[in-house]
Amino acid sequence: MRTPARITTVAVAGAALAATGSASSLTATAGAAPTDDTPPPIVEDYSYPGAAQIFQDRAIKLISGDGHITLITCGSQTGLLELHAYNSADHDRDPGHYCFKVNAPTGYLRLEVPNAYQLLGDNQHTIQATIEINGQTSTVPIAKTGWTGIGEGAGTDPSTLLELRASA
Repeated sequence: MRTPARITTVAVAGAALAATGSASSLTATAGAAPTDDTPPPIVEDYSYPGAAQIFQDRAIKLISGDGHITLITCGSQTGLLELHAYNSADHDRDPGHYCFKVNAPTGYLRLEVPNAYQLLGDNQHTIQATIEINGQTSTVPIAKTGWTGIGEGAGTDPSTLLELRASA
């Protein structure tokens, strides 16, 4: 009968020692300076994911946004915001035709698409497009249905599309 008591005593002592050792090692680590392999703090910069690859493939700059307006494949579904631009550097099978999905009641996307000439609303959202023509920036309301001409599509000089904003 003495063996179980001795095992219990050793087990309790071992657990206490382990707890004390763990606590002291935690205390030592908590006050230590960060090492070189410490990841940077998580800060959202709202940059568009995959923008470098999209620029290489489609020759448009998707800069930043709230994630509620995203570039998708044209023809993949209905109710898309569509853009046409003269873009011979676009390597898509339908160059210069870009489609965006607005997946929330509101959305925001900063982009840079030179030689944009018309936009088609998605039938659901009120869309405002910010464009630049000859160094002057202006905001153009985009019809919910039907195409809206911008830049050359509206009979003016070529435009660069700078921003899309959607609201319900």
